[in-house]
Amino acid sequence: MFRYSISLPMLMLFPLLLWASERLPLVNHDLTVKIDPAENSIEVRDEIRLPQAVTSFDFLLHSGLNPKLNTEGAKLQFLGHYSGSVPGQAYRVTFERPQAVLEIGYAGQIQHPVDSGSRNQPGSRAAGTPGHISEKGVFLNASSLWYPFIQNRMLRFSMRVSLPDGWSSVSQGAPLTDGRGWQESSPQDDIYLIAGRYQVYTDTTDPVVAQVYLRTSDEKLAQRYLQATGIFVELYQKLIGTYPYKKFAMVENFWESGYGMPSFTLLGPRVLRFPFILNSSYPHEILHNWWGNSVYVDYQGGNWSEGLTSYLADHLIKEQSGEGSGYRRDTLQRYADFVHDQNDFPLTEFSGRHGDVSQAVGYGKTLMFFHMLRLKLGDRTFVEGLRRFYRDNLYRIAGFNDLKSAFEASSQQNLGSFFEQWTTSTGAPDLQISKTEVYRDERGYHVRGVLRQDQPGRLFEIDVPIVIQSEEKSFEIHRLPMHERSTGFDIPMQKRPLRLSIDPLFDLFRQLADGETPSSLSQLFGAASVTLVLPSAASIQEKHNLQTIASMWSGRWGASRTVWDDTLEALPDQGGILLFGVKNRFAPLFFEQLDSQQVSLSERELQINEQSFPTNDLSFALTAPHPNDRDSAIGLLHIASTPATEGFARKLPHYGKYSFSLFRGDEPGNLLKGQWQTADSALSIGLTGRDSLAPALIPDHAPLIDLPND
Repeated sequence: MFRYSISLPMLMLFPLLLWASERLPLVNHDLTVKIDPAENSIEVRDEIRLPQAVTSFDFLLHSGLNPKLNTEGAKLQFLGHYSGSVPGQAYRVTFERPQAVLEIGYAGQIQHPVDSGSRNQPGSRAAGTPGHISEKGVFLNASSLWYPFIQNRMLRFSMRVSLPDGWSSVSQGAPLTDGRGWQESSPQDDIYLIAGRYQVYTDTTDPVVAQVYLRTSDEKLAQRYLQATGIFVELYQKLIGTYPYKKFAMVENFWESGYGMPSFTLLGPRVLRFPFILNSSYPHEILHNWWGNSVYVDYQGGNWSEGLTSYLADHLIKEQSGEGSGYRRDTLQRYADFVHDQNDFPLTEFSGRHGDVSQAVGYGKTLMFFHMLRLKLGDRTFVEGLRRFYRDNLYRIAGFNDLKSAFEASSQQNLGSFFEQWTTSTGAPDLQISKTEVYRDERGYHVRGVLRQDQPGRLFEIDVPIVIQSEEKSFEIHRLPMHERSTGFDIPMQKRPLRLSIDPLFDLFRQLADGETPSSLSQLFGAASVTLVLPSAASIQEKHNLQTIASMWSGRWGASRTVWDDTLEALPDQGGILLFGVKNRFAPLFFEQLDSQQVSLSERELQINEQSFPTNDLSFALTAPHPNDRDSAIGLLHIASTPATEGFARKLPHYGKYSFSLFRGDEPGNLLKGQWQTADSALSIGLTGRDSLAPALIPDHAPLIDLPND
């Protein structure tokens, strides 16, 4: 989810928000809104009801809206300019005697362009606008300063909206009885106003009123979203507690987006039509109505919401299909590929996603934090803690300390050191196994060894899963409490032990060991430094296309250089390497690194895993292990045509977890993606002294909850 929120480097007269789980005072807004999209204009009358009578209060408003007071005995004082997401002005209202009610009117234009964003640069923003009124559509929220913004307050509102014929509005909560506005009586931290020419579809079947707003008619698509809404709302009500709003609406945006707001989500026209969205991003946005949009986030103490939502949506759906361990491995791989000592940060400093690093930490590490907490407490206690946290903090602003309190109450355990270790520090355990041996005594077999943490920095106190396999399908799972840098173990076995594996289900947040993951595109896109090698033997047009991609990507890395292959005697020993073009003179060396994989390239076809693909309109990216740098990879890229160049450069970074990705045509469209088979992991050791059986297929944890009617 991406959720717009107002940025607050405000004037000194507006102190920083002191977010806490205490209930903040409530301000009521009774708004009458008229919007003229053709003129980019808005006209508002707002009756503000304060929680108590005061002699003065301050607010911010968009600089183009020219406020006037309609209340006797009230005066408006201009305090200064505010520079934030939009140009704003600070005002102070003073009363002749203490009052709690003020009527204010204002009108003007709000039209900030939709920034296309940049998805190919580190720390880039997604496309968006802080506020927009046009014939394309309307997007307004707190960042727009379209209503008087008062700090250190929550709010409730009723909003009557006047729009041109054929237009509909969307906001939080429930529609007014005449359908011409919205009201929300539960405490909110924002007021959204979305509008456009919509075809509206509604399903009032329990457990919640489901709505779909599409910019063009599509009954089948609408019905799929209406059905999915019912399924996932029911799922999360069973898991967490009652859905906190009257409706949930899927709203088609007028630019590509994936935003979650209270009681609705705003999805881009292409995004919402991807078939996989219904079972990935869509439940994620529904779940945000529990985490982030009704239990609000204490951003000063760290955004826990994205990781918890990812764990109970994206991860849970994979877990329900038996792919949970693979999802966790990919999460650890993303952290390894993008996060380094120089850019790592603790969870308490994560506010929102603004690039690959923040996503790997704020989403990925937080997800693993909740997974480890679940395993520590057990499923029943973990779910009890979730429900308590939701119940105790509904419509409040909550942080990691509130989470700790809820889980301590459900488990009757002191979780202070666990929370401190994983939320306030950086880094991850680097586990190494040594001195393993099998011996036998009168009681049976024993497996003995030493487990070490080799990372610099702090020691992590962890419970390490150890799996010992005795036959093809026979294994035992043990947990080793590790409180020292080096911990010995001696595990008795009745059957002859044949293989030992450390954390094979990727239950720990840790650094991945050699052989646990194949080479990947994210190893290249996340590398600290990369050498981009262009083919001197390519045609003039191909050189131009490849130079275009090299230029588009060059800003992704802290250090990069672009060279021609005929200027190098050998490839660099360190850092990522991107070979451009199949005529690159280092291409044969690249394929030598893939000897163990079923991949080959001829003039007419690329063959991968016994599948053949004609190369006439094929663009592709392949990766291989770096021969000298375990933390890096080598990539080989090929572009089919000039029209495919820009689309390939834009799309490929989104396939980071894959070892290879193939595209067809000028758009180009993805044809195949996958990961290479990996060698034996350094944390999975045969115990017989000779070739032994492969690691057992260990069943993953049972899903935290199953889909309804499954």
